[in-house]
Amino acid sequence: MSTLTDQIETQLQLHRQAALIKNQAQGIWYTGSDLLEDIALCRTSLQQQSVGAGQQLLISLDNTAVLPVLLIASWELGINVTLAAPTKRRPASTLNHFTAMVYTPQQMHALAAQVDQQQVSLLTLILNTAPNFAYFVQDLAPALVQTPEASLQLPGDAQIWSQAALLDALRTLPTNALITDIYDLEHGILPLLANLRQPTPFALASVG
Repeated sequence: MSTLTDQIETQLQLHRQAALIKNQAQGIWYTGSDLLEDIALCRTSLQQQSVGAGQQLLISLDNTAVLPVLLIASWELGINVTLAAPTKRRPASTLNHFTAMVYTPQQMHALAAQVDQQQVSLLTLILNTAPNFAYFVQDLAPALVQTPEASLQLPGDAQIWSQAALLDALRTLPTNALITDIYDLEHGILPLLANLRQPTPFALASVG
C-alpha cells in the first residue's frame, strides 16, 4: 500500500458502518464496509488475472460510485490508472497500451462481440457499488518491473500524478469539497480522495 491508500483504507475500517458514498442516480448509500469488500474483490480479481505492478488500467465508467474502489484496488497492486470520461461513441481499441480496460456496460457489451477471445477475457464481478461490473483483461500479459509508485493520468492532462503528489495536494484541500466532475482533478479526484481520507459523506452522480 502507498501512504495514500493506507490512510484511506484505515479510515474505511474505522467507518465500516458509516454511510460514505451515495449513488445519486439510485439513491443508495454505501458504507465503509461496502467499499472495503469491493476493494478486496477487485484486488483479488486483478491479481488472479496477473494484472499487477507497472501495468496499465483504463477506466471509462458512467457509474462513478465504483470508481474510487477501482482506484484504490489498482494502486494497492502498483497498477497505473488512466481515466477517460465516457462518451456515447464506441471506444477505439486500446489493447496496445492497456492491460485491463473497463467501460460503460453498453460499450462493454458492444466490444465483447469484437475482441479476440483468444487474447482478451471478459471478467465479471458482483460488487456492492456495481452489481453487473465487468472488465476486459489481456490474457498472459507480461509481468513488469514494479514502478516506484502507481500513478494516475486524467483526460486532457499531460501530467502523470503520483500518489505522493496527490497526497501533497490533499493537505491543503478542505473536506466536504464539492464534486462536480469525477474525471477532473480539481473538481473530482482531489475532493473525492479528500472525503475518503477524512471520511465525509458525499454523493456521486452518474456521468456520460
